[in-house]
Amino acid sequence: MIILWRSMICYLWVLLICGNVDVSSAQSTTSNEAHCFSIRIHLNGQPLEGPKTVTFRTRQGDSTVSLDRGTCFKVPSDLLMEEKLDIFFTVPGSNIYLNAMALDFFENIWDIDLQDKKFSRDVHLPRHARAINSCNIVFHGGEPEIVMSVNGCRMPSP
Repeated sequence: MIILWRSMICYLWVLLICGNVDVSSAQSTTSNEAHCFSIRIHLNGQPLEGPKTVTFRTRQGDSTVSLDRGTCFKVPSDLLMEEKLDIFFTVPGSNIYLNAMALDFFENIWDIDLQDKKFSRDVHLPRHARAINSCNIVFHGGEPEIVMSVNGCRMPSP
């Protein structure tokens, strides 16, 4: 009787574990398909036209993606296995390059603030960073929102 009881418990554990594996693999497939993000740009507080294409860079090479239905950029499925991606794009007057961005950031709306002279006091840049070469990024989609100030991400174009 005890052996039968132990066998039944082991069998139930195996069913539970296998059931969880199937559920988690289904969830990861769904989350891989959800990597779509939008970029809104502001220069000196004024909205700018956002990028029409972005380029992802990995060790294997570059992949350029256009806006999907005019709303968001979809991360190519072959890049979803990467831990981090470099991304670059051009907006009127600036080239933006962000390196080693975690894949989780590519699921929401990005607000990128650019300044020619000086950011507001709530933006914290490294001591000798120049505003014209920096970006302040707000990643929407979670509570609290993630804010990142990046030095050296912007190259003003003539």
